[in-house]
Amino acid sequence: MPKLLLTLMALLALALPTFAQEGDEPPPPPKKDGVQITFIPPPMEGTVSLGIYDLAGKLVRTLHREATKKDFFIGLNGFITQWDGRDDAGKLLAPAKYAVRGWMVGNLAVEGVAFHGNDWFKGEDAPRYTSVVAVKNVGADAVQITLRALDGSEHALGWSLAQAGETPPKIEVAATIEAGKLQIKKGDAVQAAALAEGDKVIAVSVGFGEHVWAIVEGAEGREVRAYLPSGEFLRRLAYAKGEPAPQQIAASQCSEQIFLIEEGEHEQRLRALALADGSAAWKVVYQKRIAHGATFADLAGALGRPQPLQSVPEVRLQTKLNPLLQNTKSEVRLQLAADAKGTLLTTADGLPLLHLTDSHDVKWAAFVREGEKVLFFESDGAVVGEFKIGKPTNLMAFDAGTYQLRPPGK
Repeated sequence: MPKLLLTLMALLALALPTFAQEGDEPPPPPKKDGVQITFIPPPMEGTVSLGIYDLAGKLVRTLHREATKKDFFIGLNGFITQWDGRDDAGKLLAPAKYAVRGWMVGNLAVEGVAFHGNDWFKGEDAPRYTSVVAVKNVGADAVQITLRALDGSEHALGWSLAQAGETPPKIEVAATIEAGKLQIKKGDAVQAAALAEGDKVIAVSVGFGEHVWAIVEGAEGREVRAYLPSGEFLRRLAYAKGEPAPQQIAASQCSEQIFLIEEGEHEQRLRALALADGSAAWKVVYQKRIAHGATFADLAGALGRPQPLQSVPEVRLQTKLNPLLQNTKSEVRLQLAADAKGTLLTTADGLPLLHLTDSHDVKWAAFVREGEKVLFFESDGAVVGEFKIGKPTNLMAFDAGTYQLRPPGK
């Protein structure tokens, strides 16, 4: 027997280890309209993705994705499946010749590395908070914040500001905003806070020492100011250009401490700041941040790297050789897609290969090359996940042949 024939028989034995077992049902006859496709899968473990291509190389139908042996009939000559002659939209394609090609996808060793961009994130089963929607005083000795989760639900968290056994001092000052101006009332006296022409008060809270804290929007942007009950300016907390600007404020009545919700183009943060005794310097005593962005580039600076990472539109790799094909190399161009089931690995021509994650409602996913490592990042709108693909080349291409699609009824 010729050596080449012996080699092919050995490879077929590896590729079809369980075909045509006794008692297996025979494959169905070809449907009158459509095509019966038979192919030999590559000799490796994994799932099958199979596509129908026109002779210009365009993918017109994903026939199978992440399929296992149970999704095919098994015959003496390989896996058998049926194609009804339609494209992915269900439209009957024109009679012509079509190529059938696919990939066997093995274990890619996908490993979760870290979560980024959300200091409120506490694990897979915890609520995924997307924003802090409110901060307010609750009585004289507590502050409450309200967070909104990815599912739209709202959750309240609170801080007790008084020390054990401490009674907060009595506050006799009230403050209101009228037409953008700050009015301070103590007893029967009402004072207007000192504001420059064009200044507008956004939010206000009365705190320790009867100081009135206000978020004021002026010609240079927003800042936080403190006023005495007389309306006299006391001190300010200025913001640099581009820094998240203050939106809401709650002041402690037990100490010189304020809570702020601040927002920038791609970041929201909740901060608690305190003034040390006898000092005019602010100290951040609590901070949690949420990064926001519709693309990888929006959040590249929040991914725990000294320099922002750069994403790549695709990753080109040399994959495992299929011994059943007469080629000396096998290259694949891989891309990512995001859908309701997670991050999906596809070929550059659009053939779905494998869901790399089972995350819900992924908004975007992006490849990153770090040296020899292949990483990808995904976001569901609340947190950014970082993953490593440990075996990105564990794929093998196969060719299922060219088939003639005939007119219906022929």
